Amino acid sequence: MIKFRFIYLVIILLGLTTIFSCMNNSGKASMSKPIAISKSNDVVVIADKSIIKSEIGDTFKYFFESAFPITPNPEPLFHTRYFTYREIDAQPLRRQLRSYIILVNLQDTASKVTKLFYKDLGKSRVQKILDNDGYNVIYTRDKWARDQLIIYIAGKNADDLINAIRNNFSIITDKIHLHDEPQIKSATYFQGVNGIMGVRAKEVLGINIKIPKDYIQALFKDDEKLLWGRRDTKKAISNIIVKTLEYKDTSQFTKKYIINLINNFGKYVSSDTEKSKLVVNDKDLPVLSFSRTINENTAIELRGIWEMTDDFMGGPFIAYLVKNKNSNDLAFILGFVFAPGKDKKEYLQQLMIIANTLQFEKHTK
Repeated sequence: MIKFRFIYLVIILLGLTTIFSCMNNSGKASMSKPIAISKSNDVVVIADKSIIKSEIGDTFKYFFESAFPITPNPEPLFHTRYFTYREIDAQPLRRQLRSYIILVNLQDTASKVTKLFYKDLGKSRVQKILDNDGYNVIYTRDKWARDQLIIYIAGKNADDLINAIRNNFSIITDKIHLHDEPQIKSATYFQGVNGIMGVRAKEVLGINIKIPKDYIQALFKDDEKLLWGRRDTKKAISNIIVKTLEYKDTSQFTKKYIINLINNFGKYVSSDTEKSKLVVNDKDLPVLSFSRTINENTAIELRGIWEMTDDFMGGPFIAYLVKNKNSNDLAFILGFVFAPGKDKKEYLQQLMIIANTLQFEKHTK
């Protein structure tokens, strides 16, 4: 009997400890916030209907619903859903999503969105927006749930709000992608890392790169310092190719040179058509080029469309040429996707996650 009383007393004490641990500074118990849910690339837009139906809404859609660069069929940069603040307030589950953009026209003082903005920022901060540039972008986190990103785009009138959207689109996009990165990374490495391919990349290619465990080795050529990993699923085939070579001159950091690297690798990719090989389609379609930095190493990134010669197969690719900041070593990374009839953006984003794990060994072989 004494034993059971002791256990009961422990349970009571533990319960009191839990209650006290949930108390805030005012002494009131507070429930912990739920974890935010929704997929990467999903964005909820909170705005008055009058804003969405105006030039402001058209400007926002032009930028944030533009095509992801680059896929064979246009895929939106973000999957957007639009709600008024009244609709958000009426349904608690709508406040538990991961990424929000809130459009605020400060000229409309009767708007619930404007009142929310004043409540969250305070009159003095809002007044600075009105007195200075006339618009601002404010980032906050975990307003209604944990792991939540809230982005206010505010302007003192409609014109300033439009300018805020135009001038801050790239920064906001990067912020959302950075917020989504852990979720994409978790999906990419759900099964862990392929240790065997990692060892070969390190010992032969002189680099460290984290290739997911569910990728199989499709090709390994010691003499060319080339490694090809491939993941086959019912929906898509994702490929990651890594090759190291010597830096000679700046001509290697041109679009033409990197396209030649891709086409040279293409001879190893075959289809049911005899003598068919992978090539970059740079005649009918654009190849985009960007300057990048991967773990403090200068890089150039190419995005475009690959296809098989004499065949009807193709898809998007992303390629990097990375210069070791400490030596004359270059790393070439190619990722390409084959997913007929399926969206390909998320597969490309996973390949980008893999590519950005690249690090050079201090002493290459």
